[in-house]
Amino acid sequence: MNAISALVHTDPGRAETAAVFGHELFRHREGLTHRQHCELTYQRMRLLNERLPAASALLEKPRTLLTALETAAVVSPSLFLAMTIHYCLSANAVAEFGRGRADLAPYVAELDSMASIGTLVVTEIGHGNSHLAIRTQARLDRETGEFVLHTPDPDARKFMSNNGLPGVPKIGVVYARLLDGDTDHGIFPFVLRLRGPDGTPPGIRIDALPETTDLPLDYAVVEFTHARIPRHSLLHDSAVLDADGVLTDPLGPQLRLKRSLTVRENAWLASAAALASVARAAAGLALRHAGVRISRSRFSAERPVLGFRPQQQALFGALAETYALTCLVNRAKQAWTEPGGDDPLWTPGAALGRTLGLAKAAATATAGRVTTTCAVRSGAHGMFAVNRLAGYRGLAHMLNPAAGDGRLIELDAGRALAEGEHYTPPSVARPAGFEPADPATVRALAAWRERRLHEQLTGDLALARRRGQDLFHQWDNRLPLACRLAEAHIRRLELDCFAAAVEAVPDRRARAALEPLLAWHALARVEADLAWYVAEGVVTAEQAAALPTGFHRLCEELLPVLPELAGALELPGAVLDSPIAGTGYGEVYRELP
Repeated sequence: MNAISALVHTDPGRAETAAVFGHELFRHREGLTHRQHCELTYQRMRLLNERLPAASALLEKPRTLLTALETAAVVSPSLFLAMTIHYCLSANAVAEFGRGRADLAPYVAELDSMASIGTLVVTEIGHGNSHLAIRTQARLDRETGEFVLHTPDPDARKFMSNNGLPGVPKIGVVYARLLDGDTDHGIFPFVLRLRGPDGTPPGIRIDALPETTDLPLDYAVVEFTHARIPRHSLLHDSAVLDADGVLTDPLGPQLRLKRSLTVRENAWLASAAALASVARAAAGLALRHAGVRISRSRFSAERPVLGFRPQQQALFGALAETYALTCLVNRAKQAWTEPGGDDPLWTPGAALGRTLGLAKAAATATAGRVTTTCAVRSGAHGMFAVNRLAGYRGLAHMLNPAAGDGRLIELDAGRALAEGEHYTPPSVARPAGFEPADPATVRALAAWRERRLHEQLTGDLALARRRGQDLFHQWDNRLPLACRLAEAHIRRLELDCFAAAVEAVPDRRARAALEPLLAWHALARVEADLAWYVAEGVVTAEQAAALPTGFHRLCEELLPVLPELAGALELPGAVLDSPIAGTGYGEVYRELP
């Protein structure tokens, strides 16, 4: 592995883990029905389960799990989603909230063997991703010790979990409001069988949702009608349900919900890692194709489309965003798998949880832009499923609302940053300007933007309070500003991670190849917020006008090192089977079944 590859791929066991995807079953299939596609996804999962550690063991090996999920995403986005739900959400919830409980061993065994697939059942159809409004009831029956799971109205039906395929047994972790008489103990997860080989248990109804071409899976609506579930279904965590049916919870309802949703952090990191992985695959495919797809203009002889400046600027920009996102995600993976250090943003705790959520939100936005750019710049070839770019765009779309909507994550983070929860804004003086060729000056601009947005948000909130506005109105008009602060925060961290990773490359030649890519990303961050910087007076009109010249210069610097930068992405073999990955793509289409 060369120095640039080592910057991109930080898991030393990556090759061994990725090799398990070499089976014929992972090759692209044409002409499948929606049901066949869903069945293939679960067949692939079970094959991987034979070649990888079981779920309970894999959760103890987060590096291996993340590498498997990253590879799954580029091979089959639907496979990645089903695996993430099974491992990071369902099995993880049982492990985390049922730790040390022998009565849960049958569920663990079924999830480990994949005799049943794990699902997560949280969102309700009438309330979007507002988990504060969960209305599904789990009422304690004191006489039997059971819980009675019930959907009180149609809007409370559970939405979008992958439980719709008949014949595939599913164990679900269902989030419901625990009620004991008139006492509401808050939201708890419950583990129960949702579907067996022959159907659903009494009181459970599952209706398949319409098909989707973006990310096919057996999505469904789940409804409970006084379904009786055993006492041990409650994943009570630190709460205690005594023999008389009395629940004592040291957290209380509000903190219990927050605790119950912490399993999302695993999925946030997995999603960010997967999105960085598909961005790399998309950039690698598009650059390969652009290097062999021939075109001409009125002013030149035939040449590859990558020989034209507009194509270079689009794809080099996608490549720079991909590297920056990869460095951010690699730092997050390190913080998750190798905890240590004294920076709260990168050590276990509430601040790291916030960072992981924002990394996921940023990754969905970046991967959405990168995969769309790469698909569009690949012409009509980008629309065919066999070339994978359409599937990667679908993954970016689907992962925005999955496990917590990206915008809601930003809103919550913006509120926490404004209130100083495990956070201090950057201590930086007003920049005197910036030098387009020096990313360090752009990093200073990014830190200044974060500080100024924090000052503006906290100042506006203080003014609203002085005017006597209630809490809703204090925040409502300032939510867009809160989102901008949260985005500025994670994009500043991303730029810092990219710069730190490049500075740490020991090989001088490799570092020199990476530096123009870092400079490109730095300029692009200024360009994205150019109006704000000019209004603040830290970027002059002359500097703004010079940005296009800076990108032209960087194109010339990147062209000679592009093979090394693109080659370091190291696309899996299944992706290299895509027609546009090779030179004779016209002939490859003829050979497709």
